[in-house]
Amino acid sequence: MSARTDLPVSLGALSALLLAVDSRGLGGALLDHPVHEHARLYSSLVRAWLPRGAPLRRVPSSVTADRLYGGVDLASTLALGRLVAEKGVLAAADGGIVVVPMAERLAVSARTALGEALDHGEITVQRDGIADRHASRVCVLLLDESVDDELVHPALKDRLAFTVRVDGRVSEELEWMADESEAHHFETVVRDARHRLAQVSVDEQWAEALCQTADAFGVDSVRAMLFALRCARAHAALQGRLMVTEEDAEKAAALVLAPRATRLPPPPPPPDDDEVNEQDQQPQDQAEQNEPEPPPPPPQMEQPPEPPESEPPADSDDDSTQPTPDSGELLREAVQAALPPNLLAQLVQHSSAGSMQGRVGEETPNLLRGRPRGARSGSPRGGARLHLLETLRAAAPWQRVRGQAAAPALAGPRPRVTVRREDFRVRRFVEKTGTTVLFVVDASGSSALYRLAEAKGAVELLLAETYARRDRVSLIAFRGQGTEVLLPPTRALARAKKVLAALPGGGGTPLAHAIDAAVEQAIATRRGGSAPMVVMMTDGRANIARDGSPGRKQAEQDALAAGARFASQHIPAMFVDTSPRGEMVARRIAEAMKARYILLPAADAKALGGLVKTALQMADGGSA
Repeated sequence: MSARTDLPVSLGALSALLLAVDSRGLGGALLDHPVHEHARLYSSLVRAWLPRGAPLRRVPSSVTADRLYGGVDLASTLALGRLVAEKGVLAAADGGIVVVPMAERLAVSARTALGEALDHGEITVQRDGIADRHASRVCVLLLDESVDDELVHPALKDRLAFTVRVDGRVSEELEWMADESEAHHFETVVRDARHRLAQVSVDEQWAEALCQTADAFGVDSVRAMLFALRCARAHAALQGRLMVTEEDAEKAAALVLAPRATRLPPPPPPPDDDEVNEQDQQPQDQAEQNEPEPPPPPPQMEQPPEPPESEPPADSDDDSTQPTPDSGELLREAVQAALPPNLLAQLVQHSSAGSMQGRVGEETPNLLRGRPRGARSGSPRGGARLHLLETLRAAAPWQRVRGQAAAPALAGPRPRVTVRREDFRVRRFVEKTGTTVLFVVDASGSSALYRLAEAKGAVELLLAETYARRDRVSLIAFRGQGTEVLLPPTRALARAKKVLAALPGGGGTPLAHAIDAAVEQAIATRRGGSAPMVVMMTDGRANIARDGSPGRKQAEQDALAAGARFASQHIPAMFVDTSPRGEMVARRIAEAMKARYILLPAADAKALGGLVKTALQMADGGSA
């Protein structure tokens, strides 16, 4: 029996059906900033379409690795006097769904556990005297609720087939599919498609077309190609087909490849002169065909008839199952139609981003405050907090041995639980450090007022966002014989505007002094518990040496030496070249500093502020 074809139109609602058909092969989905009601509806629908009894587990972003993997069952171990193991969340959710709200805050150990389950379909537990292996064939739904510079780790996103934004159209179709009149129909469709899935085949040329489409849009993940093929097969199974067609490949490209696009495909090459001549000749040929036929020529000697061209049999498959030379173009059009609306802005930002040394806003361990990150072995001193449950869990496997060893020495009743110093576990927290953006601005020469005006506007724009983040800004100007800290690190908007109201300008360019001052300020900022980032704005035409003597050659050598010292401190930096056409010496100094070089001769405050924010987000995302 073939399945009905009235499937949802929106890609987001369709992804829920596809996950229910092949939850293990597709891994799961990342729900992009969903409303909680929509996220619950999405997960409940996928669970309802899975085989009966499929579990659903919700885990917080602060979940620890031992909760995911499993470990010692503390209550049973203490009650029975022997080691009793308990399954973790991943083993308990075998064959079902794991939902993770606020997935951008997952710890490294939790991300590792989820990745192991998605890769192998099982988890291995080797801890606290337990050595076991459990099946964990789970479908993972991550809820991306990130704000500002928080990011879901790319390693987790790469292991999930779909990225879904539950907008108005998607939520309407999800509610339609959840209606009682349609729920039984879609449950039947998914069940039939699941049984049909193993028989669906894919032509090799469709796989090649999907690979070419992925390459055109800069998708370099091998997992993405496997997900696209599995998605095409699942969609064909939903439609009641045993062969992947053009429609299935287009849906797979739009669902899997479009959210992963990192560039736009190049435009097609212009047609050759021969092709243009052929196109011009076509109307003439058609006109000649419309002319009356000339009288037949006199009869000649008959020639043997040529063999007829082979024709496909009448019962051959539909043409849509066979790729054509234009199949790659059709898939590219499908991906381009499904691209998110803000992709062009993201591509522009990524295209101007190079490598930047160091990390911004990284997380640091803390024993007193911050986000909980489980427990570690240690003594509860210096303000560290004892984690009672983890301490008991560490002591539980040794109770029988300790009881037998202590029995001859004890005259009275034996203690129920024996805890030793090595069993102590203290709570562990991580705290995200704030970021201090150090603007180092060239205030020399006749165009200093223009560059300083840009820096003023960028500082004010960034200050407006520091109330939602713990970021600070500082302004260092250099001219004449040295540098001057015009604005120490601050979040005070009124104070910053007052200092920025009048800035001096004119004189030489002591670039080496400026780089040294940036290093000292960045080191002081780092010691104060904040993560520094330097934004250097100059044309690179150094003409004042370290000793204060004028001379371009010595000044450039001193600047390169200062740049090498800057690089040794691993400070993230952007070098904004404000010269009209770009100076080669500025590029060399930026390379010596290991800073991201950006040629921005006509920057305004908004553009500069946007570049700094993009750099902060990328540097912080790289440290996740």
